[in-house]
Amino acid sequence: MKRTTFFQLICTALLLTGLSSCGWRREDIGPFQGDQQTFELANFDRLDMGSAFTITVQPGSAFRILAEGDRRNLDDLDVYTRNGTLYARYRNSRNRQYETSFTITMPTLRGVSFSGASQSSIAGFTNLNELDIELSGASKGQFAVQAKQTNLTLSGASNLQLSGLGAALGADLSGASTLQAFAYPVNDANLDLSGASKANISVSSSLDIDASGASNVRYRGAPSVKQRLSGSSSVQTD
Repeated sequence: MKRTTFFQLICTALLLTGLSSCGWRREDIGPFQGDQQTFELANFDRLDMGSAFTITVQPGSAFRILAEGDRRNLDDLDVYTRNGTLYARYRNSRNRQYETSFTITMPTLRGVSFSGASQSSIAGFTNLNELDIELSGASKGQFAVQAKQTNLTLSGASNLQLSGLGAALGADLSGASTLQAFAYPVNDANLDLSGASKANISVSSSLDIDASGASNVRYRGAPSVKQRLSGSSSVQTD
């Protein structure tokens, strides 16, 4: 019995030594150290953010960026602008016990790219000419907007709930992603789905669908429909 216990201790020590030599890092959890931080950045109309952030975006005449969460996570943030895009990431990769949330105020919005299991909410932007939305890595979004042209790219089991009003919609869904847009009526829509993705949309004039890999489209309205289906994919009226 003693020999077995000694052997287990030796194995554990060797494992920890190996992990340390490989640069493995674990979070020092400890108690929550709540804090907030503002970033004095301006002149951006696009967002590129990851790292499982919770993100709220709202319109306003002045730029404002507020981050809230655990002080250790806030100290690790890398937030900057380049060519009209606001970027936000952590400098170091590690498991994190506590959530970091961003509240971003900006005059107008042209596009967002959210990744890494982020959760986002956008509301209040109207009369946009074109809006690009990209969600990846199991990210979730709830957007209430108005745009003439809306371009969507959802991948990696991401989910978007879209409401408001649009004229034209282009969407590329892959990897079991989901678009819920019954509350976002458009005149024309062009959809490309693969990998068991799903889309619910409202269309009045024309609907073009390319679906593969057991994907599914449900639509409301009476548009003219062109469809190319493979791999047990389906198109249904709602």
